[in-house]
Amino acid sequence: MAGKTEFMFQKILTGLILLGVLVFLAGCGGGLPKELKKEAESLPGAIKTSLSLVDKHQEKYEGQTGSSDFKSLERFALKEDWPSKFQQARDELNRAKEVYDKELSPLVKKNTPELAPEVQKQTARAKQILKDAEDLYRYPSSRLSSLLDTRKNAGAIHSRAKTDASTIREIAARIKEGPMAKGLLDFPETAEKINARFSPLAKLDTDSLDHLGRVKAEYERHTSGAEADYALLTDSAKALSTGLEQAKTLEASLSKDLAGLYSSYTKILKDMKEEYIVTIKRESWDENAEYDDPVTVAFQREVSPELYEVLAQENLDEIAVITAGFMGSNLKSNIGDAWKELSINPLDQWPRGHNAASFYVEDIKETYFHQYILEENGETRETGWEQVDESVYEANLEFLGMAILAKPYGMFEQDRLVQAAPPGMAYVGNPKYGEWKEDNSGDRFWSWYGKYALFSSLFFSPPFFYNYNSWNGWHNNYRYQKPYFGETKNGIPQYGTHGAYVKQSPRFQSTTFAQSGGFKERSPSVRGAGEGIRGGGPGSKGK
Repeated sequence: MAGKTEFMFQKILTGLILLGVLVFLAGCGGGLPKELKKEAESLPGAIKTSLSLVDKHQEKYEGQTGSSDFKSLERFALKEDWPSKFQQARDELNRAKEVYDKELSPLVKKNTPELAPEVQKQTARAKQILKDAEDLYRYPSSRLSSLLDTRKNAGAIHSRAKTDASTIREIAARIKEGPMAKGLLDFPETAEKINARFSPLAKLDTDSLDHLGRVKAEYERHTSGAEADYALLTDSAKALSTGLEQAKTLEASLSKDLAGLYSSYTKILKDMKEEYIVTIKRESWDENAEYDDPVTVAFQREVSPELYEVLAQENLDEIAVITAGFMGSNLKSNIGDAWKELSINPLDQWPRGHNAASFYVEDIKETYFHQYILEENGETRETGWEQVDESVYEANLEFLGMAILAKPYGMFEQDRLVQAAPPGMAYVGNPKYGEWKEDNSGDRFWSWYGKYALFSSLFFSPPFFYNYNSWNGWHNNYRYQKPYFGETKNGIPQYGTHGAYVKQSPRFQSTTFAQSGGFKERSPSVRGAGEGIRGGGPGSKGK
């Protein structure tokens, strides 16, 4: 017993030393990230350097004003007030200094890690002001150089502008006469959204004509010897070059978006399950030994939610102990009959000569899974178990048997439906999938085309059908707004985990979720209950 006491004292002493080291390290490294702090503290120097650069660029510009090149273009300097750019740059740099002094410096002096996001934000703000100031003080000389280049190379610039404008028009026509025209023909109900997506490219097309007209007019003045507006020629040619790059980007995105109109899919939550895995460790020793020789063995078990909740208690140090006695070793459970559910042989891999042990929870984790029915372009398949985040699992707990994602034909990918609804409801009313019919009573119902019949036989046989009133209510009041569980009768909805259809459906009654008692109310403390003890063990348990 003396050896055991000495061993426990050594463990406590080691723990205290480790705790002291951690506290010391936390004190040393508890400030702002090193690189972020360094970046922020460099700003005053950067501002000072920028102020000196303003002076140098102004001096350079003033030296240029005496040249014949400048005199020939001086009217543009006067019109655009180039000299004022230097004072504007100084004003910006003074603003950057004010941001640093009033907003950033106090945060850096506090030097606490929780201020890092705000320090990063204010640093980025100050750096952007520095960039704006640089653009200002460089502008006069840069603008002069640009206009001189335009005058010298007006022919090449004119030719390039015509090519850019022509290419923009070709891109717009290619989209308009190709995938856009086809989309409008195949999906007339989506015409407004198709036209809206094409609108930016159409504007580039129209603007290109205006820009090219200005380029041509100023180029004609240039070639005729008249006074040309080289600033207008420069800016219009640049607008065409920039517009071409934008048109290329829009062509790629529009082609992809329009092609997406021809895809269709629905994701139905077929089943879900939670797995609770615990790692139990046994530390054993010889009570009669002069020195301690503990041996640790781990047992991993999947447990029920109820047992998981028991094992996840924060104040649970030991779940069982083996003590030495005259008649041999004895096992005592600290969790009652719950110990039996673990199915652990307490003497499994028992070290020779040991007669005492402690069992404790070393690790505990929850894992969540979904199974789906996927319908894609009329083809249906079922997935295996797919692991999902706890947040995803929690968000979809009420949606068993429902479509949690849907995109019909004729809908853009960005407009897909993410609000849970009865499976196939997103397709109802779309002639690609079926048609409205009337029963003997004159009530309208949706009749699916053959390969979409899954949606009418998902819960029962013979099949059921969506009536017009149900679909109309969803379409007008729930679509893109909130989940739709169908009509409620006697307080029970039609669809979803607690809906009448799921609870009466043989398909869903045989799911893992149902068989594991998923339809029963469960304590909200179960999920996430083990977060506080993960990574536990003798050190963190006080053994």
